Amino acid sequence: MSANGLITVRLHTDAHYEEEFNDWYNLEHLYHVLALPGFVRARRYVCQSADIRYLAWYETTDETVEAAAAFQELIKKPTPWTARMRTLYGKNQERMNFKLMCEVGQTQPDDAPWMYIVHTDIPEHIVAEYNEWYDKEHLPRCAAIPGVLRARRYAATEGSPRYLTAYELTGPDVWESPAALQARKTPWTEKMRSLFSNTRRALYERITPTVSHETAKRMKRPILLG
Repeated sequence: MSANGLITVRLHTDAHYEEEFNDWYNLEHLYHVLALPGFVRARRYVCQSADIRYLAWYETTDETVEAAAAFQELIKKPTPWTARMRTLYGKNQERMNFKLMCEVGQTQPDDAPWMYIVHTDIPEHIVAEYNEWYDKEHLPRCAAIPGVLRARRYAATEGSPRYLTAYELTGPDVWESPAALQARKTPWTEKMRSLFSNTRRALYERITPTVSHETAKRMKRPILLG
């Protein structure tokens, strides 16, 4: 299945419960979500410098999957373990739904061990030029940087920041390499970046391999009570 949508979930819990939190995600929750209709593949990341450390990255067939009955049923009727984990991460959660806008690079690369993510808003009166800059100049230049496997750009269906760009990397130093700095050094880039607002940038390390919808349906794990 092609993935034209994305659901991101950022979660964090106290260090005392971190081991159980990861067990819950890797043994139960990831498989329960990914087995639902419309989910294509998923992986998990961690960012040591972010206020909410963990990121679950669910690629979907399109941006309508989040509102579909199957996903909403999972949200409304949590398993016992999920209900327990909700009491532990509490408000340390952010879920966003996106539509794919542009993709450059390998369509299905091997699991990239690192991903650099940029969230931002842009004034409405400059959106057309912003999109033209990203698609015609910035994304192709960045995707050509040695060590960048793929670059994708998304728009949020609601909420802020509205735009998300993800760069899948072979290593943690790729984005600050001389080639990367040169790729981002253009007059048009300087102009556009001066207009960014509500911007978040973070480098994430992959902590689970990609799991596909088909694998999740075959290997959906039993509920393990924590």
